[in-house]
Amino acid sequence: MKTILTAALAVIVFTAFCIPAVPGQVLRPETYRNIEMLAPAGDGTTETDVRVQFRDGSMVIVSASDGTVLKEMNYSDITAAEYSYTKNPRWKTGLGIGAAAFVFPPLLLIAIPVGFTKHRRHWVTVRTSNDFAVLKVGKGIRKLFIPAFETRSSVKVTALGDNK
Repeated sequence: MKTILTAALAVIVFTAFCIPAVPGQVLRPETYRNIEMLAPAGDGTTETDVRVQFRDGSMVIVSASDGTVLKEMNYSDITAAEYSYTKNPRWKTGLGIGAAAFVFPPLLLIAIPVGFTKHRRHWVTVRTSNDFAVLKVGKGIRKLFIPAFETRSSVKVTALGDNK
């Protein structure tokens, strides 16, 4: 009898945590740390430590230091997402900087300093028709962050360059 109860409990727990997301299903909010967001600042750029929260209807980027909401993107507004593991972000599709520069010309200020990055980094860029977010994702969470993003937003992340 104890074996049957244990097996039944295992099936219930497995079912509850392993069923894939169904469209319209409400998912628990998720928060990811060890992420930096690049943003224009005067003549250069700044890298801000952030937390990315996947909520029911939107991706929210908040400051890690004080919890201020820096950006909020509705999943329905997200048009594209790109991933790159490079020393320099890709210029042509370039983490969206090149393409987004046409939407928001001050991005050219980001493109130059980011191009001189010396170490390989995991870059994820999320774009809407009128906004973008360039995120440097820590290597320890990249393999969790990207699938969570794709599940929530229903937008496939396009891998550019090496996919490490």
